[in-house]
Order: sequence, then structure tokens, then C-alpha cells
Amino acid sequence: MNWVTALAVVAIITGATMTVVVLLALATLRRNIDDTVVRQAQQIKRLTEAVAALTLQQQQHQTRIQELTEASRRLSDRLGDRDESGRANGSARLLH
Repeated sequence: MNWVTALAVVAIITGATMTVVVLLALATLRRNIDDTVVRQAQQIKRLTEAVAALTLQQQQHQTRIQELTEASRRLSDRLGDRDESGRANGSARLLH
């Protein structure tokens, strides 16, 4: 074996070793990326569920606000009617 053949064998072995190292590194990176994607998908699912729950809660609160506003309006109307009927009879009432 001359020195050119020895150099060629060393270059081939070095190339093969570097190829294996790069392929292992890429496999590890791909696995890490896949794990990250799975975690992010789970987080997105949890956030979507949280947003849906909060939206439902907001709708329920908005419905309750409307109910209370309507009840307040009806009460104000009734109190106004009583006040007017009291004045029509000539008696003034003070509400405390």
C-alpha cells in the first residue's frame, strides 16, 4: 500500500464517520422538533378549550346582565307608576 491508498482509505472512513454523525444529529433534531410540535399542539388544544369555556361563561354573564337590566327597568317603571299615582291622589311619598 502506498501513501495515496492509505490517504484514500482514511478519507473514506472519515467521510463515513461524518455522515453517521450528521445523520444521528439530524435524527435527534427531528425527534426534538416532533416532541415540541406535540407539546405545542397539546397547549393549543388546552388554550382552545379554555377560550371556549370563557366564551360560554361570558355569554352566560351577558345574558344575566340583560336579565338584571330588564328587571331594573321594570322596577323603575313600577316605582315611577306608583309615584305618579301617589301624586295624582295628592299625597307625596318619600323613598329612603
